[in-house]
Amino acid sequence: MSMVQIVDGNKIADKILIDLAGRISKFHEAGFSPKLIVIQVGENPASASYIKIKQKKAVSIGLSVEIRSYPESVSWAELQGAIGKIAGEPGVCGLLVQLPLPVHLDRQAILDTIPPAVDVDCLTSTNKQKIIKGEDTLFVPPAAAAVLEILNYYEIDLAKENILIVGSGNLIGKPLAAILLRQNINFQMANRRTKNLRELIKNASVIISGAGRPGLVTGEMIRDGAVVIDAGTTGSETGEIVGDVDTETVSKKARLLAPVPGGVGPVTIAMLFRNVLAAAALRFDIKNIQ
Repeated sequence: MSMVQIVDGNKIADKILIDLAGRISKFHEAGFSPKLIVIQVGENPASASYIKIKQKKAVSIGLSVEIRSYPESVSWAELQGAIGKIAGEPGVCGLLVQLPLPVHLDRQAILDTIPPAVDVDCLTSTNKQKIIKGEDTLFVPPAAAAVLEILNYYEIDLAKENILIVGSGNLIGKPLAAILLRQNINFQMANRRTKNLRELIKNASVIISGAGRPGLVTGEMIRDGAVVIDAGTTGSETGEIVGDVDTETVSKKARLLAPVPGGVGPVTIAMLFRNVLAAAALRFDIKNIQ
């Protein structure tokens, strides 16, 4: 039985947040107050719990976060108009729409009303295309950045590993693949159409799963001593967040496991705030706050 090391996402995040708190205080000293706006539509319990966590962490580092809530029945035109107005408010350096959205709203059309310069979640078509093409961007998608931060923290040399990314979504799979390609790091990708998923998982020394399918990766599927990063998040009816990985069985064989909750999630929030400060430096034209 291997001795697994469980990723402490809060510890990694706290280290980043201390650095960000120092930078935010420099903004305040210079007379600027960066602000993140979170748009919430409806009453999704998982969304509400995500937003609470973001707000609590932001307060701890002196970052202003405002929640703008809209009813489930809000129309596309109303939301589009509101986003346009909010983006122009003084001090707004980040604007995100908490997902999922109600089914009557076109998700990508709503996200594309966010100006790319404040799209700290990197979900506008403009920013996604830049990342996929390997172009320079102001922001790195927070969840993908968090995965890389964790691997770096535990000194996993990706150039020497057999990497498998499970899931080809916009939050993890696609941006992570684009970043690794740019760094000339080899990897394989699997999604719901992949026929030989079990074989790919068994051969991988690093498995990053962001498919959003609870119980997808189990202990009997992985090789001994694998590194397993659970970046899948599915909101349950009770507002709990569950991952893709069966923590109990995987922890018996892996050497490093980032579980849900407590692994990628806290680091993702720290990376989101890092993006807000990158936007703030641009908005307030401040070069020396690093």
